[in-house]
Amino acid sequence: MLHFLRRALIIFSVLALFILPSAGALTAADNGQGKDPPDLERIVFVHPKVKDVKPSPAKPPKEPVLYSYSRYHWSNLPVTYYYNPSSSPVSNAQDGVIASFEAWEAAGSGVDFTFGGTTDVLPGLDVSVPDYKNVVGWAPLNDPGSVAITIIWSNTRTKLVVDTDTIFNLDSGYAWVQGTISVGADPDLAQLTNTSAYDVDVQNIMTHEAGHWLVLNDLYTDAASEQTMYGYASDSELKKRSLETGDIAGVNKIYP
Repeated sequence: MLHFLRRALIIFSVLALFILPSAGALTAADNGQGKDPPDLERIVFVHPKVKDVKPSPAKPPKEPVLYSYSRYHWSNLPVTYYYNPSSSPVSNAQDGVIASFEAWEAAGSGVDFTFGGTTDVLPGLDVSVPDYKNVVGWAPLNDPGSVAITIIWSNTRTKLVVDTDTIFNLDSGYAWVQGTISVGADPDLAQLTNTSAYDVDVQNIMTHEAGHWLVLNDLYTDAASEQTMYGYASDSELKKRSLETGDIAGVNKIYP
């Protein structure tokens, strides 16, 4: 009996030499594949209409840096985005959305967007996890003072963006249009035809929001009031359609 147990222990020990390293390798492989959900952070950019307060005065630096970068970024370019036209009050809003992303591509940086077409997927407004589909769409927002909201999901460990959505506010106080600018006219001086509502241009707002997709922050100083990433949206404005020096410097800093 003692001889039998001694043989059994020897056989078990030999098997363990082969089995345990294999199990350890399997565990390491599982961890390396990242099957556990990543640590995600939800960042919300709210684009308010102009309030009856003056922005804080700008400090006069020797060389003004008219952009603010959050340190998050995309790694896999191009970024594919989709447009959901459901409930849109503007028939040609898609044109404005596409032109907005093209403005950032034309800034001389490494930015690259691809329009994936229309989709039935709703932009993720009140969700606890991202769907990894970047969507621009429409919905009524709880805050009537917000023209649009951009929501970004990013990995807190890698600082990489994994999902972005933009929602235009369907509140009745806004008159959305995809405005036109006369040939040769300066977009910085052009204005929409003013109505009794708060007149909002799709391309004007989306160009600002597309800057958030690249994770540029809002600016609120007097010195930055002409930049596309200035945080307030004025009634009837069109000037955010064209990027300014700070916007261009910022995107080239992130995506050289």
